[in-house]
Amino acid sequence: MFIISEIFPQHAGDLDLAETMILQSKMAGASAVKLQLYAGNEFSFDGLDRKYIELSRDGLARLMKFGRSISMPVFSTAFDDERLEWVLEEEQPYFKIPSRMHMENPDLVRRILQLNKPTFVSIPDGVDYEPYLRNENLILLKCVSNYPTLLEDWNLSFLSEGHFTGISDHSQGISVAIQAAATGAKYLEKHFTLSHALQKSTEKAHTGAFTFEELLSLKRTTLELSLIGKKPKLIK
Repeated sequence: MFIISEIFPQHAGDLDLAETMILQSKMAGASAVKLQLYAGNEFSFDGLDRKYIELSRDGLARLMKFGRSISMPVFSTAFDDERLEWVLEEEQPYFKIPSRMHMENPDLVRRILQLNKPTFVSIPDGVDYEPYLRNENLILLKCVSNYPTLLEDWNLSFLSEGHFTGISDHSQGISVAIQAAATGAKYLEKHFTLSHALQKSTEKAHTGAFTFEELLSLKRTTLELSLIGKKPKLIK
């Protein structure tokens, strides 16, 4: 399973902490690390100040450089045209269309699609995903956007349809991720945290994130699942 470790906003605006999270994600078996690029309080609809979380252009360059130094792919979700330019300048390996962008910024969605680059697309309920099926560069991830997502809110039956090859998971623990892998999911996006105790009103993603130990266990389990029933070839 290709596991994307999402470290924002759990880095708390601290680039040293972000580098630690990138390194731990690699050590625990993540396939890539994802950042988020948006302006200050763009999504602070509850009136709480999240300006401290914002990643600057220089900050992005630093984290991308750090990722390259340890051979860890790092990419970003850009929420506006200016930050998409940052991403293009950094020549990141993947792109991301988040679930909220389909309704809030369809023009940016179209611009990202026109790049014809490998792109993960989170699809929430209510969004028509049929137009995306014709683009071979896209990897569709089913998403339930609640933070955290209750286990009862996940129904993975869609994986049998073949349109989605992964999930963007905000549930507590790794049980949903394991069941998704067992059901055939090839990709997982999930937030990463150094400790669930770090959760706060401005960083709710800690609650539905996996820790180093959980990521390590998930990686080991998904590798074991991939080996079930696959016997080695006989030499003739």
